[in-house]
Amino acid sequence: MKKLQRKKRKPIPVPIASMGDIAFLLIIFFLVCSEISKEKNDLQLTLPFSEHVNKVKVPVVARVAVDEAGTIYFDGSQVDGAKDVEWGVRSLLTGTVSDDQRHVQFKCDSTLPKEVFEPVLKAIAAGGGIIEAVGEKDE
Repeated sequence: MKKLQRKKRKPIPVPIASMGDIAFLLIIFFLVCSEISKEKNDLQLTLPFSEHVNKVKVPVVARVAVDEAGTIYFDGSQVDGAKDVEWGVRSLLTGTVSDDQRHVQFKCDSTLPKEVFEPVLKAIAAGGGIIEAVGEKDE
């Protein structure tokens, strides 16, 4: 019995000489496009800045503060956690009718990580309060 002999395939050459040219053309294309996009920027954008923020002149129902140690204060009294803030806000807002009567001032230390003050913000929102952030201007 005769074995079938496979034909040897010739390796197909991949033309890599033009890859460098294509790479340089792509680099030039993106450089040209980026310059056009800079010049085409006719939009007049004014980025928000804290000095231009208007002060809100609505009555505040409660004040919540978090100091640099993470201690939470509700209307000047220390509370155990965010749940106490939620219940305090909820109890103060039970008889409110309009949104103007639901503003709660919130202030926290700027060095606190998000994990510390975010539950307090969620508690204020869960209690039905409208959060009014209070801060100090950077100098």
